[in-house]
Amino acid sequence: MHIEVAIPTCCNDGKTIIYTLKGLIEQSYKDFSVLVVYKPTPEDRTLEAIRPFSEKLDIRVVEQDKGKIDEAMNIIFEKSDADLLLTTDDDEVPQVDWIKDHLNFHEKYPDAGALRGRVKRKASDASMRVRSSTLKQVAKKVIYTEYSKEFHEYNGYLTIFGLPTDRNNNMSPPRGGLMKTITLSYENSSFKRSVYKDFRVPSYSLRGFHSEDLISLHAIKKGFFTAEIDGGWTTELDREEFGTPGESLSTPSTMKGRIALVTEHFLFPYGAFLEGFKPRRLWLLKSLLSLGRDQVKREASMLGVSLADESISKKYSPSKVREELSLGLEKLYRKYSIT
Repeated sequence: MHIEVAIPTCCNDGKTIIYTLKGLIEQSYKDFSVLVVYKPTPEDRTLEAIRPFSEKLDIRVVEQDKGKIDEAMNIIFEKSDADLLLTTDDDEVPQVDWIKDHLNFHEKYPDAGALRGRVKRKASDASMRVRSSTLKQVAKKVIYTEYSKEFHEYNGYLTIFGLPTDRNNNMSPPRGGLMKTITLSYENSSFKRSVYKDFRVPSYSLRGFHSEDLISLHAIKKGFFTAEIDGGWTTELDREEFGTPGESLSTPSTMKGRIALVTEHFLFPYGAFLEGFKPRRLWLLKSLLSLGRDQVKREASMLGVSLADESISKKYSPSKVREELSLGLEKLYRKYSIT
């Protein structure tokens, strides 16, 4: 079986990706190759940092000349031809049995199209998730109805509004088993060739938020299930501790980043629609969002769902949606002096 590990990297300066590659050298399963999709930045030393690892790892580097994280992932899906494709970030360190765990679960569950491994996160990320999960559960039980019965067994599922959500943010797979979910993560996931090879991320977002959930929907439409496994651990590094500034795309530290994430979350119905899951009752979702107390977040969420609704009805292309998203966010930033 051909196994490949893909790593998109940008603005890293080679400072944390070396630990990712060291983790790959130490893997208990040795028969795999590495694909690095590298977007150059001025005076970046990533290639210089990667070069010494080619003595112990089968590495190839593909340069990304334009685009964002969505485009980087599409390069990976296009260039790889592995039977099993694993993805991770340039600030993740895979534990010794990372590849072995993913492979074992795929062999045990042939109908698993994509699997998410466990991540040991920075303390700040974990605490943020705990605080937010409690606040959201009541609303989810009332309004976040499953899109269809096929999501009944999923902890992370699709709602009638075309939004991805979790029944319980703190739920984990059973010991030695798995937990069905559509909420994957490119920082630690694996995909069967029959799932990823004919999938391309519709590049309508700016931060790539929830794009992993789109490949989950793609897998489900093809008759597979997607899940999180009890294993396949990686450890998330704190980029700032390595002198690599710049916030995470999925866990932003700035107000601008958080607002963008809220908007992209409520824009997801457009992505679900593109994958064949037409959202329902968006008028109701708009009404519910209009009742939000936080004015800025309320406007951000309304921007997202309104753009999704308009884009579906007017059949906007992903590039058109990205353009409108960028314009809408800039207008919101200026209105509230968000920097």
